[in-house]
Amino acid sequence: MMLLATGTISAGKALMNTLIGMGTVFIVLIFISFIISLFKYINQTDAKRTVAAEPVPSLIPAAPSVEETEEAEEELVDDTELVAVITAAIAAYAGTSSEGFQVRSIKRAAKSAWK
Repeated sequence: MMLLATGTISAGKALMNTLIGMGTVFIVLIFISFIISLFKYINQTDAKRTVAAEPVPSLIPAAPSVEETEEAEEELVDDTELVAVITAAIAAYAGTSSEGFQVRSIKRAAKSAWK
């Protein structure tokens, strides 16, 4: 049965169309809600895979890679800049010039007070 633009629809059919449309929307929303509620299990299965896939530590230490040695050399080169920055920060905090300061060593603190 095909309705023309000039035809009329009874109130009962209009109500039925409205209820079917709203029912479809709510069923789809409930389905989406159910799928979202299953997301909490995805992280648990990934964690189990990660624990199972952890490599066994070897007794022979691995040789440092080329990248690690290059990073170590870069860190040694950048120490002069780091010393200059730390000296300037201490001088600014103390409100004096940096002429009397002498940096003897730089060590990373075990626990940082910065958050």
